[in-house]
Amino acid sequence: MRPETRTMLLKLHRWVGLAFAALLLVQGLSGGLLVFREEIEGVIHPALAVTPAETRVPVQAMVDTVREAAPQATLQRIKFAEDPARAAMFVMRLEDGAPWMVAVDPYNGRAVRAGSYAAWPGEWLFRLHDALLAGKTGEIIVSIEGIALVFLVGFGIVIWWPGRRRLKSGFRILTGQGADRTVRTAHRAVGAAIGIVLVMSGTTGALLIHRAALQPYLPVVPRPKFEVALSETPLRPVDTLLADAQSRYGPLPLREVRFSGAAGQVVALYFQDESSRRPNATRQYFYNAYEGVELGRYEPAALPPTNTAYDWLFTIHTGKAGGLFGRLVVLAGGLSLVFFAGSGVWLWFSARRQRRARRAKAENRLARNAA
Repeated sequence: MRPETRTMLLKLHRWVGLAFAALLLVQGLSGGLLVFREEIEGVIHPALAVTPAETRVPVQAMVDTVREAAPQATLQRIKFAEDPARAAMFVMRLEDGAPWMVAVDPYNGRAVRAGSYAAWPGEWLFRLHDALLAGKTGEIIVSIEGIALVFLVGFGIVIWWPGRRRLKSGFRILTGQGADRTVRTAHRAVGAAIGIVLVMSGTTGALLIHRAALQPYLPVVPRPKFEVALSETPLRPVDTLLADAQSRYGPLPLREVRFSGAAGQVVALYFQDESSRRPNATRQYFYNAYEGVELGRYEPAALPPTNTAYDWLFTIHTGKAGGLFGRLVVLAGGLSLVFFAGSGVWLWFSARRQRRARRAKAENRLARNAA
């Protein structure tokens, strides 16, 4: 590589890194913690651990309990954990748009914890990682940061490349030659080792944020959306809809229930798709809750390959695609961002300090010569 090209890439790498250092630090820390979110929440909130029993409380009974406890909130979804010893999560929205979450023991129907983001640090952390707690603006910033991360890795690998014959030396961290040398060689070696993971994180993160915007330009089948006019007719119990779906499609494990419409008149039932190799794959069936009739479905097995590829993005981004090992790899990537943010700033200040020292030395030499 020509020296001037390398110098230009180094400047780009340095200034892009400095511009996004704070964001990389936030994303690295939050993303690393979210990899083991369920385990961490289990420690923070012991009440989420419940005692399994032979029977569960009907879903509609839990819905009624939660709605009575928070009549000013709109129920949006219910999430059922794969672990039978974990409470179900009811996600709601208050009149002012603020979130409200309630954990319910599915075996006795009692609420075990409730509150806003302040009561659920894991949810707050997810919103921070996803959109910096700033809505659409935050999502745009995070997606730009993801793209910048891909460029940082690309520039860094080109700058780092020692050649095939000296490849092993590129992963060597030098010690005993001063802190700056150790930090610089560690910055390069760790970056080369973890670079592919960071490219994966930045790319999948940006694609996930802009998934809806990109769908019209891709050969994918969009997830269906249905609207049902408000009516004075009483809503059918969720369990009635659930029984209908399971009679048609088999006793699949229920993972989520989503409600849409002003009265929650459109109900989507998410069942674990045990035929899929993707850990979080679900079959989704949409119902008119007034009439109890199915409106449509979204089944991964019936979708084109492009849908399958896009649906894998979240699984890859979180590391779940590789089981425990995959999650540990993503955790390592998140922690490396923390290291890069800190070491990059360190190296920048070090370079400035060295330039000032050289400038002062040159000025002193000129002064001595003039004397």
